[in-house]
Amino acid sequence: MKKGIVTALLVFFCFLLQTGVMERISFGGIMPNLLLILSASFGFMCGERTGLLTGFFCGFLADIFSAYGAGGGYGDLIGFYALLYMMIGYWNGKCTRMFYPEDLKLPLFLITVSDLALNLVCYCVMFLLRARLNLGYYFLHIILPEAVYTLIISFIAYPVFLAVAKRLDKPQRGSDE
Repeated sequence: MKKGIVTALLVFFCFLLQTGVMERISFGGIMPNLLLILSASFGFMCGERTGLLTGFFCGFLADIFSAYGAGGGYGDLIGFYALLYMMIGYWNGKCTRMFYPEDLKLPLFLITVSDLALNLVCYCVMFLLRARLNLGYYFLHIILPEAVYTLIISFIAYPVFLAVAKRLDKPQRGSDE
């Protein structure tokens, strides 16, 4: 119960940071994706189910925000981000067996791959299917810079999420023994 409430608050806090603070520190309209970092991190640290649920709520908030036009979004694709973030959380949860808290390389690699995959799917659905075929331009000017920026912010955000997850697991481990 406590873990669910803290995770929900963390999702909401990351959403507020994503929509408020990150827009102010964007470079040329490119900003890091905190909701993706959270979904991938919780999937990786806590497993498939937690990653799936965290991803759903992160994507749901992104859908709501983009539906009302504030995110420059595509209101006709309600549920699109919820599905993508769920898949990201779930697939990162598949890597839980390789999780070592002190190792940063694998989580940061998975976050970067998740960001690249998310943006490539967004390109295919939102641009390619609408006959905008300039993938090279989109990749070099939007996808790659966002992946790099998300990776840089992950160096700060991932250890914070890891500390929260460890803190939430401590009481549960004590009660299991």
